Amino acid sequence: MNLKLQSFLTLFIQMANGFASSSSANTLPASYHALVAEQTGQSFSQVAKVRTLPIPSIGKDEVLVKVKYAGVNGGCETFRARGEHAFEANGKATASDPFGLGAEGVGTVAAIGSDVTNVEVGDPVCFVGESFAEYSKSKASMLWKLPCDEPLPEHVGLRISGLTSCAMLEQTGKIQPGEKVLITAAAGGAGHFAVQFAKLAGCVVIGTCGSARKEEVLKSLGCDHVINYKTQNVSDEIKRLAPNGLDAVLEGVGGSMLQIALDNLAEDGRLLQVGYISEYPHNSNAALESSRNELKASELFWNKETIQRGKQVIYGNAWPKDFSTVASSQDRVLGLFAEGKIKSIVDDTDEFVGLESVSNAIDHMLSGKTIGKVVVRID
Repeated sequence: MNLKLQSFLTLFIQMANGFASSSSANTLPASYHALVAEQTGQSFSQVAKVRTLPIPSIGKDEVLVKVKYAGVNGGCETFRARGEHAFEANGKATASDPFGLGAEGVGTVAAIGSDVTNVEVGDPVCFVGESFAEYSKSKASMLWKLPCDEPLPEHVGLRISGLTSCAMLEQTGKIQPGEKVLITAAAGGAGHFAVQFAKLAGCVVIGTCGSARKEEVLKSLGCDHVINYKTQNVSDEIKRLAPNGLDAVLEGVGGSMLQIALDNLAEDGRLLQVGYISEYPHNSNAALESSRNELKASELFWNKETIQRGKQVIYGNAWPKDFSTVASSQDRVLGLFAEGKIKSIVDDTDEFVGLESVSNAIDHMLSGKTIGKVVVRID
């Protein structure tokens, strides 16, 4: 099929699916580049391939986004590439039916379906979905319209990392003023937001990290006490800072850190699990990390277990059970960011540009050296 005919057919399909304006359709290319996987494997870099795909048609309630920046979620992309846990269906992928890669991004609306009213062509938006691509399709209802003229790298972390921290701490954990709250991996993508939400709630915030530079960043965000797990005994420091135990913990490390948090919970403390990065497949010592744990972090997370230990509650993958309540957290995250009351930190220890750099960005995120959100510039 020649290029002119392919372009005409693509345009015809787009118009039939209800694009809001012919001007948006006329500016779309016939094809785009995306990272996809034709099969599962041991790692993201093993399966990810750049392919040229036809611009997708969209339904009446869908939007096509031109991606500007994509966020990196090392665990999510690892398990997606391996076809494990929630991504088992990826094991059926083929060269003719690959699965897309990426979980979050920001960009501008390139085209909208005929029933879409919440965004217009040209609007800057946050989205969840296949972000390691030049274009991504999304349900309009899942988009966050950004209160700005253009999407920035700082907006990437708001949609998953910021929202997760806010919803888990405020809705599931119901943190209160004066409570002592531990944030593990506090300088990470979710952790640095969690520090800020706990401070806004009036809590005494304790954060763990692994470098002097991260300590400085956490102090600048208002963290009351910082524990460097590479130079200090975390359990001893927690006992000193919270002799009556921790009221709440946002825990994303797993391994020995999960057990330390459990051992130091207050009588009626709450542990909110957000991940278990030290036990992800990239760590060859993962089994040793968790060998003495009373709970298995992966089962706690993927089964979304809620465990009662006396008055203590351990929430696996601590998203609110009633997802409809998360809308209020969305408004709060966007509002606080627009008002300058929370910061979204983009990791600057390395720079990643283009789809070919994504695998390196994921390895970098899993290295433990990052501060804030790892972001890849796509366009």
